Amino acid sequence: MTESSPRHDKADNPGMDRKELESAQKVIAGLLLARKNCSLYPEGHTISTASIEQFHTLLGKHVHSYGDLKIEVEKDRLASKGQVVHRDILEEGALPFILFRDGIRWIEFQEGIDLQETAEFLELVNKFSILSAEPEGDIVTELWEKRFVHIRYEATDTFSTADEDADMVTSPPQKRIGSTENLRETALAGQEPLPEPLIDPASLVLTPEDRMNLQEMLRMDEDGDPTAYLDALFDSLLQYREHENFEIILRVLEEEFTGSIARGDLAATSMILQRLQYVLDAGKAQTPGIDAFIEDFFISVSGANSLAPLAEVWPGIGPDQLKRAQEVFRLLHPEALPTLCGLLPLNQSTQKRQVLTGAITALASRDLTPLESVLKTKDEKLLERLVPVLAGLEGDLPQKYLLKLVRHPSPPVRQEAIKQAIRKGASLREVFPLIDDKDESVRRLILKQLSQERNPAAEKLLLEYLERRTFSTEESGHLIACFTALGQCGSAKALPFLRKTLLHRAWMPSFWRNAHRRGAAMALKGLGLKESQEILNKASRSLFPSVRGFAREAMNARA
Repeated sequence: MTESSPRHDKADNPGMDRKELESAQKVIAGLLLARKNCSLYPEGHTISTASIEQFHTLLGKHVHSYGDLKIEVEKDRLASKGQVVHRDILEEGALPFILFRDGIRWIEFQEGIDLQETAEFLELVNKFSILSAEPEGDIVTELWEKRFVHIRYEATDTFSTADEDADMVTSPPQKRIGSTENLRETALAGQEPLPEPLIDPASLVLTPEDRMNLQEMLRMDEDGDPTAYLDALFDSLLQYREHENFEIILRVLEEEFTGSIARGDLAATSMILQRLQYVLDAGKAQTPGIDAFIEDFFISVSGANSLAPLAEVWPGIGPDQLKRAQEVFRLLHPEALPTLCGLLPLNQSTQKRQVLTGAITALASRDLTPLESVLKTKDEKLLERLVPVLAGLEGDLPQKYLLKLVRHPSPPVRQEAIKQAIRKGASLREVFPLIDDKDESVRRLILKQLSQERNPAAEKLLLEYLERRTFSTEESGHLIACFTALGQCGSAKALPFLRKTLLHRAWMPSFWRNAHRRGAAMALKGLGLKESQEILNKASRSLFPSVRGFAREAMNARA
């Protein structure tokens, strides 16, 4: 047996305290996760790269805090300083068995190990995970050939060379080809072993064309079933509950989430959210703080960056995919509201718009705050479509937002907000200032709302407005419309004002006097009271031609 000399003699250390043991266990858990992911995905894949980096980080932290990490290898377990850090089933593919099978008795990771060494070590382990019928080399051989600077080990069935520094370099192992004992005897006797059959080295090298074909095969394999590895990821999520491993897996799932939307594969998107929600609801994430990781994941994937591809694929979503879309939208965090609202102005079927507005309503019912940014948009069509959604929400805040939109620069937005705000119970006084809106359609809408029924509040507002407001010649139409609205919502309380306006305003300029008199006559007709009819009868016999004319015009008008 040959042993490479570690820099520190660990035998004098009686063991590890709880924190060091937990740290060592984290390192091994990170190693197992990285090894698994590296075996599942091609070199350079996001998942395998992130896993390697995380394992390297865990290893570096441990070595920095507790010194070099020496892992003792047994058939079904790994230990450090005499304490078990990982147990496994005694079977091919299990890490302890792989190392023990090839003669490794301990392996030590030393301070200063870099990311490249870490990655090459993982590649080496995966390469020999399954013993082939005709093995070409073994882990010990490759360890020696790699000449790692910061990884040392002890292995059985090795022999020393005289010119190697035993304190710095691991001795070359015998290769498992033919008889191991014969090779050792031949080597020690200084004889040359029998030559192996000649193989053209060029035949073992991938040409550029071969590499391109291989990469295309990998790409097609991934594209063909993009969810094939999600099961493995979720298994890892439940198996490796350390915070660092959760961060790796959730980061990868977030990338897959966005990628699945970009592909229009809402089945995969829904699968990711549903499984994570299950983990969260079922309480399987028992490690403290892991629930927070999952909740943060939902917030992150609901953000504008993760959901950005949705704007591109939504127009192409067919009726058969709407159920999946509902599943996805239902599980998102309210942070998704700005993105989902951004889809409202798109040309789409009624069914799609219903799915969208239903999702927005459900999310906004949980938290309306993210809509504040949407209300600042300059997209008038978006806001016009958003108003009915706000009206469907309960509470004071939606009403506050509606009243805010009542003053929006866009007339269509103002109109829709006025209708919905009043329907939701906003007081007429809150929207009445829009009776002077610069847009005629908005003014007409306010008067229409005031004219809906006999309403003392509306009557009072109109009386005050008509008594105090000074109208220009160009506003005569608006003035008469206000009087007409008063006739629809008013009562006997309006009679004194209307009598005075129709019969006793001779002092007023003719253009203003005539508009007021015509309006007053129309209002008296609208009231439909016995007293109002008597005033019109009296006016129809007035000495003033204009008064007689306005009264008779009103009396002959249809009710």
